[in-house]
Amino acid sequence: MNLYRIGEASARSGIPASTLRYYDQIGLLRPANPDAANQYRYYSDDDITRMKIIQHLRQLDFTIEEVRFFLREGNHESRLHMLQKKKQEVELKRMALLQMKQEVDRRIQSIEQELASLNVTETKEWTISVRKLPDRPLLSRRTCLPRGGIEVYQEAFTELLSEYHGANLSIVSLLLQHHHIDLNKRYDCFERSLPAIDLEVGFILSLQETSVSNAILPGGIYGCIQTKGMAGKERFEKLYVFIQKWLKENAYEAEGPLIDILLTDFTHLSNIDYTKDILTETQFRIVPTKKVKQSL
Repeated sequence: MNLYRIGEASARSGIPASTLRYYDQIGLLRPANPDAANQYRYYSDDDITRMKIIQHLRQLDFTIEEVRFFLREGNHESRLHMLQKKKQEVELKRMALLQMKQEVDRRIQSIEQELASLNVTETKEWTISVRKLPDRPLLSRRTCLPRGGIEVYQEAFTELLSEYHGANLSIVSLLLQHHHIDLNKRYDCFERSLPAIDLEVGFILSLQETSVSNAILPGGIYGCIQTKGMAGKERFEKLYVFIQKWLKENAYEAEGPLIDILLTDFTHLSNIDYTKDILTETQFRIVPTKKVKQSL
């Protein structure tokens, strides 16, 4: 029978000598032939085989206790059950890593959008694109408020996040839906008739989070325009008139609320000037005007 001192056993198995000593101390792998006289550890070929098994199981992320149980239970059924259980754990980790990757991808995309839109500041640079968008799952809350503003929006988002703090949500974007804004009315008419701020704050969720969704942002054809900085009254009026002019020139009507989707990564919100630097995409669902519909 071949016997190997700890250094040789370490070289043959690829397990550090310090780890073999630790396995001996905890009773996971005791040398078959210890020499009491000189306190040397002598390992057999069978011990080397067990080392290889232990090393393989540890690479599969088995705990020490799981390895101990695996070595102790010699029947195939027990070992099969352990491997099946480990497979389920690996699948859960794989899904978690995939979700993490998707979240990182969204963060990258968000920052790339910010970098690409650094010059989106003045009215003359506004452009409206038409996009077909799918249904988007939301977690949102709608309420009527006496006024709007940065502080009001922040408070509403914070309350919603606090309510679902334990849900570990995968949030794609933050959004505001301004149900009190009717883009088909002239700005002065809209402003005079405004009784209150009918606001819906929420989060666009990833498709994996539909179980906690409580609303849907309906799919359809949308006009989309990127803007930078929170619009004050004067700037908002310019944006409102700009959108109305575009609707008229392109024979569209707005359908549904005006929507602001935050493009600035929300992890950066504490470090920016909202009035100048925050990047949003304003979206509004569009349909052909009634005259166009009648002529079709």
